[in-house]
Amino acid sequence: MNYQRPEKEYSPSIFEKIIFLAEIFFAKFLYDKKTYILILISIVPLLTLGYYDISEISESTFVSLVSSGDNTSVLSFVILPLICLILGISAIAEEKENKTISQLLARPVKREEIVLTKWITIMIIGIVIVCIDALIIYLGICIHIQDFSILLEHLDVLIGAWLYLGLWVAVYCTIFLFLGIIIDKNPLGWGLVVAYFEAFFGQFIFGLAAGGNSAFSISNHINHVAAEYFLSDYLTFSITDMYPLQSLLICFGIIVGFLALSMFSMNRKDFP
Repeated sequence: MNYQRPEKEYSPSIFEKIIFLAEIFFAKFLYDKKTYILILISIVPLLTLGYYDISEISESTFVSLVSSGDNTSVLSFVILPLICLILGISAIAEEKENKTISQLLARPVKREEIVLTKWITIMIIGIVIVCIDALIIYLGICIHIQDFSILLEHLDVLIGAWLYLGLWVAVYCTIFLFLGIIIDKNPLGWGLVVAYFEAFFGQFIFGLAAGGNSAFSISNHINHVAAEYFLSDYLTFSITDMYPLQSLLICFGIIVGFLALSMFSMNRKDFP
């Protein structure tokens, strides 16, 4: 009598499961009107070009429009936190609101894999959005002064801006992803409070007490990193008694820490 071994049940790898989930999540964002509205509202800084003298517009003007190092720009202080807020909060909160979280949890995937895939998805979507925004603003400057040569001559400033905005997305989207998991009622409202209260409380309250840029503001650490590593020729920014490397480690720690908290909270939370 021939004995036949039972075939092993196929178990997909974590990479295959992440790819599968990412396809589902990307489809949701691509067919969501919210994604395109975010791109449109992000080019609002272009409207401020009319206040600049054409003879004085340069690549430094672009930096002042997208960053908040020397001056507080509309993009970095108002629009960028809003982009990160909507992407981060909606990643899990929309699943809970639409009652699709139970279907998601019923799939043969771990909760940590769901969180990780959501995080990867919003990172890619957010970085693509801000890169498009920065390019549109830069092209707007070229059109305004009728000189496209600066685009090729100063690609370093465009790449530096992409890295700066990408760090913004990575830090704040991770924080808001965590808030979207732990907060059940009005997560967007609480997210707005955290986003703008952090900037006001961290910079203006503690900053005044310290007599300079405060280490209690997350956005200050991002600007500190950008001024040293991404836009060193165009941006000047420092935090009292801190080195840029320390700010970089703090940003990295925030990303890793809040991602770990998101996974832990997802495992502990009971969903209806």
